[in-house]
Amino acid sequence: NAYGVCVILVTFLTTCLVALVALIIWRLNPILVLFGWLVFATLDGAYLSSALTKVPTGAWFTLVLAGLLSCIFILWRFGKEQQWLAEAEDRFRPSHLVTQGENGQLQLTPTFGGGSLTGLRGFAIFFDKAGDMTPTVFIQFLSKFVAIPEVVVFFHLRPLHMPSCPVERRYTVTRTVIPNCYRLVIRHGYTDEVFTENVSRLVYEEIRKFIISDQSTPRKSPLIVSEKSTESDPAGSSSSSTEDGNIEIDPTAVRLAELQKAYDKQVLYIVGKEQMRIREGTKIGRRMLLNAFLWLRENTRSKIASLKVPTDKLVEVGFIKEI
Repeated sequence: NAYGVCVILVTFLTTCLVALVALIIWRLNPILVLFGWLVFATLDGAYLSSALTKVPTGAWFTLVLAGLLSCIFILWRFGKEQQWLAEAEDRFRPSHLVTQGENGQLQLTPTFGGGSLTGLRGFAIFFDKAGDMTPTVFIQFLSKFVAIPEVVVFFHLRPLHMPSCPVERRYTVTRTVIPNCYRLVIRHGYTDEVFTENVSRLVYEEIRKFIISDQSTPRKSPLIVSEKSTESDPAGSSSSSTEDGNIEIDPTAVRLAELQKAYDKQVLYIVGKEQMRIREGTKIGRRMLLNAFLWLRENTRSKIASLKVPTDKLVEVGFIKEI
């Protein structure tokens, strides 16, 4: 009895969902969709009404299980919305976090202490949940260590509601106002294989392609530091002499050399370890729901596990967020 109600209930719900997909995704004629829905919904409804007569003799189990799962999904959605609202409070541009001192050295703004940032050797990939503004993990890293890696990449995954994303639209790289800081957004469909065995190599290649193809003049930003000649590019010289003896530095070659040097030194994957805490003064009912959500959240698998990131190169930055 429970099995029969389960099957016919799934059939009826599938008919309704297909009708919604036809209207929203396929954009078919509403009259045509309504006609098809009525035909199948009438048949499914007749079988469903017959199966529901078996509720007292065992079919109640299916309905109870469906109700329980629905409550869990609704609770998860409610908790995630509260989490997103709390995280949105820390959304601001990188220029609000980092500025340039009189001596040209990067430093934190007075809001975050105003200390000079120490340079760290290496290529750092910060996992970005939002995909815009400044990642929370980057804010916490700079605030706690008062240091910044040589090359920084904000790495964001953006799932799309399609089976596959064309390769030419999959990767988007942009520069930020912070020197040697880039943002990489990877769009992917639900059948795409996004990651290779070496994620850092994928990120490095995309940043390198962007630097080579980006022939625009460096932006006039208070954070852009005048580039100095340190090393020459292996593929060619990064500077040339003019008639009056002055040396002209090729910004592209300098950036490529800095990228290669940082990547060869070390690669770090930096992720945020967010600990949620309920705000004081929250009402009892709301507190109970949030406690249940936090319990579910703590017992779910972390997304970082699916990335197959080397443990010896992984850095977790912990911080507390109130919801």
